[in-house]
Amino acid sequence: MTFPRIWRHRFATAGTALLLLFCPPLLLAQITPPPEPADGSPSVIVLDDEVRTVSLDGRSEQAIDPDGSLDIERLANEPNALAFSPRQTGQRVRLPDGAALWIRFDVQMRDLGAHWELELARSGTDLITLYHRDAMGRWRVQNAGDRLPVEQWDNPDRYPVFGLEPRADETVRYWVRIEHARVPFSGELLIHNHNRLRELRIHQQFGLGAYFGMTALLTLIALANMAVFRDAAFAGYAIYTGLLGLSLAASLGVGGQFLWPGQARWNQLAEYVLLPLMGVAAIMFVRLALHPRRIGLTLERLCWLLAPIWLATTAWDVVLPSALSLQVNTAMGALALGLVAAMVWAALRQSETWVRLIGVGMVPVLLASALPVLRNFNLLSSGFLSQYGMVLAATLEAPILIYALLQRSQQLHEAQARARALARTEPLTGLTHRHHFLVRLHHSLVRATRYGHRSALLLIHLDNHHEFLQTHGREIADRALVIAASQLRSQARDVDTAARVDDNSFALLMEGPVKPAQALSTATALVADGLRPSERLPVGATLRLKIVVAMVPDTLNELDQDANAHIEWMRQGMLALSEDARKAILKLNF
Repeated sequence: MTFPRIWRHRFATAGTALLLLFCPPLLLAQITPPPEPADGSPSVIVLDDEVRTVSLDGRSEQAIDPDGSLDIERLANEPNALAFSPRQTGQRVRLPDGAALWIRFDVQMRDLGAHWELELARSGTDLITLYHRDAMGRWRVQNAGDRLPVEQWDNPDRYPVFGLEPRADETVRYWVRIEHARVPFSGELLIHNHNRLRELRIHQQFGLGAYFGMTALLTLIALANMAVFRDAAFAGYAIYTGLLGLSLAASLGVGGQFLWPGQARWNQLAEYVLLPLMGVAAIMFVRLALHPRRIGLTLERLCWLLAPIWLATTAWDVVLPSALSLQVNTAMGALALGLVAAMVWAALRQSETWVRLIGVGMVPVLLASALPVLRNFNLLSSGFLSQYGMVLAATLEAPILIYALLQRSQQLHEAQARARALARTEPLTGLTHRHHFLVRLHHSLVRATRYGHRSALLLIHLDNHHEFLQTHGREIADRALVIAASQLRSQARDVDTAARVDDNSFALLMEGPVKPAQALSTATALVADGLRPSERLPVGATLRLKIVVAMVPDTLNELDQDANAHIEWMRQGMLALSEDARKAILKLNF
């Protein structure tokens, strides 16, 4: 099964389209830059018809509640309960166990015709709650986060989204409480015009839908090729790309929104489980596709050592989650990245094109996989690349890997086909070898006897093969045999069998019913073809063929259905023909 050229272009176009779909709406979000107040305190966020998206960075204050015991009533009534400080762009906050992060900001709406929403532009937050007092002074509470099933969020969405209350020309203070254990919190809080947020979601969902659709298609293609070629590398790719798609669905909130909206426990664990499983699948896929002889014994042993250890640390992180277990699991992920990078480097140094393509295909995902590792180690803030980098990398990787695997399987299939053919064919000429020809001849004799018809048997001898060998050497002599075999194959019908039965002799079985005139015509044509000059032979040299023709089975000599006896009978006729230099064709029994 080959990969049609048109599909190569379609996958390349799809990848380019995804890049164009993701980047403009996310990078050019028209975020209003924060003002710079003279006293250094955050200013009131004014929402009017000129604003579409506003970031809380630089416009809000944050503080950490060390034990998470403060409630909203006390925090609102006691200004000094926590020491708030301005929240800066890209700021990362590591929360101790049980701690909570509080963020407060003030909003004044001047455009009541629009609906405004607060979005935490990342998934995976344990719990996030928005508080504010309504016009009657009562607290309004909205919840979201992985501890709750998405279907129980106040505004079910891919990311946590909260509605802001429209209050004309009145400043309203909002409080955000965030619980996020083990991983540093660095998500960006944005206020969107409702229409702007829906526009962003449409672009995002369209791009993600294209990616997940492509992933499902390539997984099915891999499974189909696994069944056709019986190649375990396609099974490895299907598992790897399937787990990659599921892990991205978990990390981007797609899984919680569409696949498991009612499973709060799994929504919490999915990213921590699926990402390591995807990493282990990537290690084993690259090892299987490249084969140990290309990556070396050391990397082969490291694959079998690292994979079970990583699975064990993942189980530890699920059963007894802690900051330490996550750091150890993240360190295992970093080691896995190094191992895959070493195998990719080994692949890039190979001369085979498909091997290099596998190496090239894995590079984007390797680079993108480093971003979550850096984020977990508190070396990188959440942002566009940490959220969508893996999607873009996987989009580039997928068509390259599936094409490389198809090329790999095609080459292996061709090699296997040639190996199977060698069991029946002679390697120099490509004709059937002697043993298989004798089997076919025996079966033909049995059929002819059963149904009362006769076949034709031709023994063809290259009479001047010895002259080619002595005068021009082995290469030209072998070339003469190949040319003779080609001419014999061109005269044979689909039902006939041509074979090389000796160093310089061939045989042609013309399946019956065959008339003597047909057999004699074929013999004459072969002799004439051999006498035609060929550009592949020395100037003036032609093939001098001598042919013995008989109708079989031969009843006069009582040869019955013995294939060896018929060949020996034909050979005796060839010895008699060789004594007459002027005669090229001998008819034995007609």
